Amino acid sequence: MQIAGIVYQLLVALVVINLVLVFGYPFVLGLVLALVALAVLAGVQFGLRRNQLTIPTLAVAGFLALLGIALAFTGPTWQIIQQQTNTGSTGQLLPLLIAAIGLYATTLWLNTVTASKLDTLDWLANFLTGPTLHISLLTALVLATATVLGLDWLGTAWESSQTITKRFLDRGIIPPATLLLFFWGILILLGKWWNSLYVRQVIAKWENRSFGGVQNNVDRIHSLIYQKDKLDDRLGYLWNRHEQSFLIPRYISWAVPVLGFIGTVLGISLAADGIRSLIGSESGLSGLSGELGIAIAPLGIAFDTTLI
Repeated sequence: MQIAGIVYQLLVALVVINLVLVFGYPFVLGLVLALVALAVLAGVQFGLRRNQLTIPTLAVAGFLALLGIALAFTGPTWQIIQQQTNTGSTGQLLPLLIAAIGLYATTLWLNTVTASKLDTLDWLANFLTGPTLHISLLTALVLATATVLGLDWLGTAWESSQTITKRFLDRGIIPPATLLLFFWGILILLGKWWNSLYVRQVIAKWENRSFGGVQNNVDRIHSLIYQKDKLDDRLGYLWNRHEQSFLIPRYISWAVPVLGFIGTVLGISLAADGIRSLIGSESGLSGLSGELGIAIAPLGIAFDTTLI
């Protein structure tokens, strides 16, 4: 618990320093704010170790750090979506991307080591449920916007890659929204995979009688299984929690094709409006080719959003 908390604090301090630099403030200000954040978090963790404030405080600090990272990435990404010049520095945001991934991984770590305070049913249900949805959503937003910024940099650095990058960058809001849902679903499933590894490890040690440092968790599984009069109800409860944890990924698996369908209909509708305006125009043959190209350009939205 203490090691996970220390890593979490260092990541939050790293985020504070880099956010100050990204938004154009002096490094000294970022260093001071980072030291203040470290002092507060360390005081809560070590000075009030037995208090219930430790985990909520770390969770709030991590949420605010991820929110700041998401805001830093969203600004330049929105400029790209709006076909404007990206005024941000993609290289300057790289440490924030690494910190966001580290914060998400450390959150899973903290949830694992702090679940021991729960009773047996809630302890197992905590691992079956998966990661916190708002933390995984913010991390997914960072990954999606970072992907858009990376594609923009790739299209600038290598013109040959524009065949791919334009399908993400020049087709409006739907491709980035698809990326957001994709990363959100992936992070939820990765979090559940991480939790399942921990539970499998505990059960394997229980089966092999190699308890080590997980005696308390082994006793929990033992008590859960051998109270046969309540076993069916408990297994039913755990199964329901397990099934409910897949609701968001299932919704995402339906929402992504729907987004592609919306992009298809929107692109065809815009192309139809352009062709109708072209037919009603009085332009001569000399201007027909240019206007026709503009009219059918939205078909790229129709087909590329479906492709993505």
